[in-house]
Parts: sequence; C-alpha cells; structure tokens
Amino acid sequence: MRKLLVPLFLLLGTACWAQERIPIILDTDIGDDIDDALALALALQSPELDVRAVTTVIDDTETRTRLAWKELGLYGRHDIPVATGASEPLLDPVRPQRARQFEVLTDADTVPEAAHRRAADLIIDTLMASPRPITLVPIGPLTNIALALKSGPNIRPKIARIVLMGGAFHMLYQEYNIWRDRVAAEIVFSSGVPITAVGLDVTTRCKLEGADLARLRAANNPASRFLAKLIDLWQDGHPNQFPTLHDPLAVAAAIQPNLIETQLGSVQVETGCCVANGMTMFKPADQLEKGAQATTLIARDVNVRGFLDLFLARVTAAPRGK
Repeated sequence: MRKLLVPLFLLLGTACWAQERIPIILDTDIGDDIDDALALALALQSPELDVRAVTTVIDDTETRTRLAWKELGLYGRHDIPVATGASEPLLDPVRPQRARQFEVLTDADTVPEAAHRRAADLIIDTLMASPRPITLVPIGPLTNIALALKSGPNIRPKIARIVLMGGAFHMLYQEYNIWRDRVAAEIVFSSGVPITAVGLDVTTRCKLEGADLARLRAANNPASRFLAKLIDLWQDGHPNQFPTLHDPLAVAAAIQPNLIETQLGSVQVETGCCVANGMTMFKPADQLEKGAQATTLIARDVNVRGFLDLFLARVTAAPRGK
C-alpha cells in the first residue's frame, strides 16, 4: 500500500497544477469597436483565467476606464484593479472622435481613485508582485506594453508570454492596432518575450451574426443585456453590421491554444515608410539568418465553429463572479 502513496501524491499534484488558472493582464481600447467589450466579458467568464488587472489605452482613456469599470461591475468583479493608460501613441497623435458606446455611462459611473494611476505602472507592479509569470493580453495599440517594457526592463522574466490581437501576416494590410502605434509594436515584437499574434488572417473569419447573435441577445441576464446594448450602439442604426470577434479570439487563444494553428518565426513592424507604416512582415523560423531569434507564433488558421461555441457558452451564461 505504501508504494502507491508516492505515485498517487504525484498524480494529485500534477492534476492540481494542470487546473491552475492562467494569470493575465488585459490591456484594451474598449469603446471603439465592439469586440473589446466582448473580449473582456469572455475573459471574466472563463474559469481558466485569473484576470489580475485591466488597463486602457489610446485616446479618451479616462472614459475607456469608466466603461471597463462599469462592465467589471456587471460581472461582480470590482475586485480587479484598473488603470488609465497612455492617451497618445508614441508617434503621430490624432484627434479622436467620441465613441457611441460611451453613451451607456452615467454620472454614477465613476472609478476609484486608484484607477487614475498610469497603466504601465500597474502592469509593472502586478508583474513584479506575482509569484508566477503573467500572460499579457493586449487587444488594442501596444503603447502601454511598450512603456512597461521600457520603464521596467526587469519585468521580462515575469511575463509568461504576450497573446495579442494585431497584425496581418499573409496579406498586405495595415491592421489598426499595429498601425496606430507602430513604434510601440516594434518595441514589443523585438523584446524577446514569447508572443502569440492573432491577426486579421484569422480574426476576419469570426463574425457574430445570425443565430449566434440572436443567442447572445436572448440571454436573460444583466451582463448579456449590457453587451447587447453596446452592440446596438456600435451598429448605430446599421443592423446588418455584424461584430467581428477580433479581440475575443486573442482571449480564446490564451484559454485554448488549440483553437488556432500557428507558425513560429519573427515579426518586423514597418516604421519608416509612410505608405507601409504599420505593416507586419513575418519571416518563418527556418528562413531566419543564423543567430536570429524566432519568438513569435502567428495565427494562420482557426477553428471558427469551435471558437464561436466557446465564446457563446461563456458570454450568454450568468456572471460567474470571482
């Protein structure tokens, strides 16, 4: 009997380790496209994830933080710290337009004083305080992540990986998140941190429409009704404009990596050509020069139905709380 105790102990220990939640920090430009709010909902509703912080980035970040805080409240997660990020990219600031999703906010939707701290500082402090490396999930421009890497260069070993939504690797296209702060994107891709990049090559195939959208609208809980209201505002009178789930796919890839097929290589962001600024040039690992690092996995295929089923099962369910 004693001989069985050690193997049983090891088996139980392995099982507990396998079920340990993945700590993440979600960095978002919530409020413009609808997919950020949907991605935040998916992260909060996924028992595999431990959301340690939510940070906002680019343009009216104060209002973005208020919107994120409101959504956190609907899911019973005001225990998660939030912070307000950089309102301008490292280069080329532009004047933003107010997003219609902000219309859900009222005077009562205020944030705690701690939410006014710099997002990069919250990212650094959360990483350094964690006994386990944390996965960063940026689903907007990469300004906050680049600032954190530059302000706290000792954080790299504390980052398990970066799973981001951004780029277009097999099409000649300037994806918004990368284009909006191309310098920050180049800093992140050249950091040496392991990256999984979920780009337009796969996200454009993941639309919420037809029976899937109807299923979300029919879910009878306050959080799902809030998401449906945001979708209505985002559609802005165009009911045939269906959400593309760019950002939720990045969150799903952090939960179930097998939903996407990836290829290892290196990514360089174009920063010096006005015509091509923000384009992401991918070179497979077997084509890199000797000594060059292959640190980025790019998504090249996706299980669309499997992803949509996961997404809908999570966001139509009642808020799960902590």
